[in-house]
Amino acid sequence: MIPDSQSSATNPYIAGGPIRDPHNFFGRADALRTIFGRLSQGGSTSLVGQRRSGKTSILYHLLTDTAQAAFSFNAEDFLLVYLDPQLGIQDPLEFYRELIETLARQVPSLAHESGGEVSQRRALTVIRQLQPRCLVLLVDEFERLISNDNFPMDFFSFLRGLSQVNVCFVTTTAQRLCDCFWGEFKGSPLDNVFSTEYLSSWTEPEFDHFLAETAKRSGAPMLTYTNEISKLAGRFPVYVQMACSLYFEAWRQRGEVSPQDQVAIKREFAEANWPYFERIWSKYLEPEERATLSTLSRGGAIADESRLGSLTQKGYVVDGRVFSSAFMDFVTRQESEVVVVARKEPRTEIIRVDEKAGDVWVSGKRIPLLTNLEYKLLLCLYHNANCICDKYDIVEAVWTGDYIEKVDDSRIAKLVSRLREHVEPDPENPCYVITVHGRGYKLTLEE
Repeated sequence: MIPDSQSSATNPYIAGGPIRDPHNFFGRADALRTIFGRLSQGGSTSLVGQRRSGKTSILYHLLTDTAQAAFSFNAEDFLLVYLDPQLGIQDPLEFYRELIETLARQVPSLAHESGGEVSQRRALTVIRQLQPRCLVLLVDEFERLISNDNFPMDFFSFLRGLSQVNVCFVTTTAQRLCDCFWGEFKGSPLDNVFSTEYLSSWTEPEFDHFLAETAKRSGAPMLTYTNEISKLAGRFPVYVQMACSLYFEAWRQRGEVSPQDQVAIKREFAEANWPYFERIWSKYLEPEERATLSTLSRGGAIADESRLGSLTQKGYVVDGRVFSSAFMDFVTRQESEVVVVARKEPRTEIIRVDEKAGDVWVSGKRIPLLTNLEYKLLLCLYHNANCICDKYDIVEAVWTGDYIEKVDDSRIAKLVSRLREHVEPDPENPCYVITVHGRGYKLTLEE
């Protein structure tokens, strides 16, 4: 019989959403020390990490008295403001409005600034009223602003100018800032004011501390399953939380985690994360990285240390292995796709994309730089050459899935039309970017 104290134990694991309570925040001491240190010197940080690596949790933690005290950050000299482009910030005026309203709520002397006309100049006036305090803008998913056609180059030039009037930034992106800017934004001076901090998975000591501390809080023997949890989830915080939650529930209900329970846990873990794995595979990994992960999944050796280093930095390789057994199973199922990519490399293509440089070649000639959205659409079609991309595929690649209800067919059609103006010899009679009525679009590459 399971003791009442065990069956009523509270699950301490947070498997979804960012961590807001500092009591539940673990690890990342090196990153926090670096960010606070730069802020103290008037410097900005670009926090780069893969999805689900805990970037948003770090921004929330920077706001807490607990973190500021732990790293001896003199908060009286600073005002930290969190802005999230996911919350309807669709153009510069909305950005300035959100900033002014947030400052008005946080600073009593600025309460009178709430409401009224919104402009770039007024935003600057309000910011200057904070001096000599330094304003720190914590901007989550900053690439959403970069990829939004409503934000012109002048907006990013203005942000760079703010660094000269006692404003610092901490931004989060999935790629380096210099890789987020494309087309007319390529070479933007904004990223020059940032130092880059890469966010990978937890270190082994951070992982061990998390298991030990949460086991102490819950009374569950989580340390008994350290190896199994590490194999299943790697050290990505969100995956570790999810795996621990599943182990905890099995223990709470039956008093132990049997081999049968472990099989069921792995199946449930894989099913819950399969959509995220698919997104990682299609959107956040280069073809060479996919091939490397495929080789590792088959037990092969990797001679190119730089590829292993890149995947380790992103958190997808831990101690020389694929970070998660569930993700390894997913990679193995993509084997045929990896082989196809490798075989297609030597083909002659009408359209070729140099992703490192951001250049596009059509029939051997480089075309003028595309806009951000045009380039992202082309990449979506290019990575799925000769296959149909439906509305969801395109919205996910160009605007992200959060916009699936906001982007209608006509908006996609207009973007496709703009792309055809650049790549088609006769845009009115396209032969490369093909409409598949009722289903989507596909790109034909080969001669």
